Amino acid sequence: MVDLYCSPFVDLIDRMRLEYQTRSSMFDLPAKKWFHPSADPDAPDLSTTFHGRPAGNPVGPAAGPQTQMAQNLVLAYLAGSRIFELKTVQINDRLEIPRPCIDATNIGYNVEWSQELLLHESLDQYVQGWMLLHMLRQSPETFGNPFSDSPIAGPAGDFLFDMSVGYDLKGIQSDTVRRFLSGMLDASKDIEALKALLPDRLMHLRDLDYPSALSSSITLSTFHGCPADEIERICEFLLTEIGVDVIVKMNPPMLGAERLEYLLHDVMGYHEVTVNPEAYTSGLLFDESIEICRRLDTLAKANGRSFGAKFSNTLEVVNHKDFFTPDNKVMYLSGPPLHVITLTLAAEFRKVMGHAMPITFSAGVDRKNFPNMVACGFKPITTCTDLLKPGGYGRLPGYLGDLTAGMTKLGAKTIDEFILKANSHGDEAGGDPVLAGFLNMADIVKETQADPRYTQAKNQMVPKRINSHLVVFDCVTCNKCIPVCPNDANFLYETPKVDLLYRDIAVQPDGTIKEVGEEKEFKVERTEQIANFADYCNHCGNCDTFCPEYDGPYIKKPSFFGSLKAFEDGAPHDGFYVDAQGERYALLGRMDGVACRLDSLDEAGKSYEYDDGVVTLIIEDGRPTELAGLCSGQPHPPHIVDLGRFHTLAVLLNSITSSSRVHQVNAPLVASGAP
Repeated sequence: MVDLYCSPFVDLIDRMRLEYQTRSSMFDLPAKKWFHPSADPDAPDLSTTFHGRPAGNPVGPAAGPQTQMAQNLVLAYLAGSRIFELKTVQINDRLEIPRPCIDATNIGYNVEWSQELLLHESLDQYVQGWMLLHMLRQSPETFGNPFSDSPIAGPAGDFLFDMSVGYDLKGIQSDTVRRFLSGMLDASKDIEALKALLPDRLMHLRDLDYPSALSSSITLSTFHGCPADEIERICEFLLTEIGVDVIVKMNPPMLGAERLEYLLHDVMGYHEVTVNPEAYTSGLLFDESIEICRRLDTLAKANGRSFGAKFSNTLEVVNHKDFFTPDNKVMYLSGPPLHVITLTLAAEFRKVMGHAMPITFSAGVDRKNFPNMVACGFKPITTCTDLLKPGGYGRLPGYLGDLTAGMTKLGAKTIDEFILKANSHGDEAGGDPVLAGFLNMADIVKETQADPRYTQAKNQMVPKRINSHLVVFDCVTCNKCIPVCPNDANFLYETPKVDLLYRDIAVQPDGTIKEVGEEKEFKVERTEQIANFADYCNHCGNCDTFCPEYDGPYIKKPSFFGSLKAFEDGAPHDGFYVDAQGERYALLGRMDGVACRLDSLDEAGKSYEYDDGVVTLIIEDGRPTELAGLCSGQPHPPHIVDLGRFHTLAVLLNSITSSSRVHQVNAPLVASGAP
């Protein structure tokens, strides 16, 4: 089992401000790849509303890997997201999720479908993310004025959190889930607790205005055979007893087997994909959805709330690939083919339900089709699979850039004007953008179904590999593994070049030491290296998908844990932990399953105490000088010390603690000046 560990709140603040001040980036996303709202008063206004509440634009991350941890939310916001569909939570918060769990090779499949944190941890992460975003907006000077003249303190920076819950009434009504919901509706206690953690150097952040209501809306996930009557009762409970606005997710099989498989196989050519037959009967059916939505819409209005539908969940298909472990009989399809299927379903639903019901959309959204989704009147429009591709969150500004360009071309100053002008249905709609969005859909659905870029023929390319295998140090350093990780688990650190010769050491029973064996070379050729922050890594496998070398960065590159507990819990996986509690830094490690430790004895990085699990040696300038002790305390036969491991630890310790490049491992050390 691989567990996620959340970083301390203050460490996240320090990481953000120090990294920006030294590298003009936050969580490894360079400022040049952020979305910078225009300060020009004549620029198109991208703002919108969701359930009557303002947001700077209609895009955001879907409930998934980009909305689980606090740093996810910051990254998504920096890239332009303004409406966040938080990762789905449920009563069962101790899921055993297969690894790897994400295959974004081309179209997109996954086998993970709920939160990987405990419910109270999810709440804590959402509160932390909420506060961090308000800090960015209200106190930009704390972070070095990262947005310069961009007006994020105004409407262009407004953002919303939308909760996502599932999957049955009993679980949602449980005390545990109710506590989560209550905490999201009123987080005042949690906010005060986090404010109390701020040290004197960040004291001014306590005085900022942090609204206590993180969210007042829920998107209900209806996966896994939730029957129609139970879906309705859940929505009734949420609308009336919890008192929130509700969106209910629709499932692609509602389109019906004949229509869906015609699109999937005949139109788009995905003949290798088989829809799980049970998916057509185990979930909500089309006619049921219409009846339920009409009743719930009436109920919502009677209670002063808003109700709508989301298109859609992913599509449950038979696992026909060897990416996931064979015990996963089904997997969930996303990306280009889902876009065509879901857009078609949304159009059919609107024809019957009417144009007035609010629709949110998330299925294969990318830069090219985002303006069309806006023209359909959807809001929000959320994305996931596209952000798992090279560039990661940095792909989002292009969405908004293309929308802005399209609005400018049409002379549209607002989103509503764009909807009215996009497909020339404004007059037919009588100036009503909601009706115009509905009318636009017919054109856009036809155009989308005929677009070859959604076909199997255009989506069969796989990332290229070179004939090379990853090792601890040195790789092609293409850095693709960094942005494709939604949690920012992979990062760069700097190290000097190393080229030395050494021999292993034999420790005799009488305590004498001598060099033995053949001379070996230890070399580090590049000054920039890749490492993994294990606390943020869930072994999803996405970095391996896009790495041009074999074996996976999350497996072969050094993994650093953020706490001793995380390091100990991470066994038997290899990894390292920097101990800064004493007068000098120490590096605890597991290498090939063997525990080891390196203590620095001077500031120059020349003198060390090295414990390989059997003996402890004093090493000066790379050469052992004396035996400091036996781990067992008993005489032993001659023991061979692998000095290659010592040199590895020495390079890692000196490099990872250097302040030359700030990352999650050294941010708290740099902030405190320790040791």
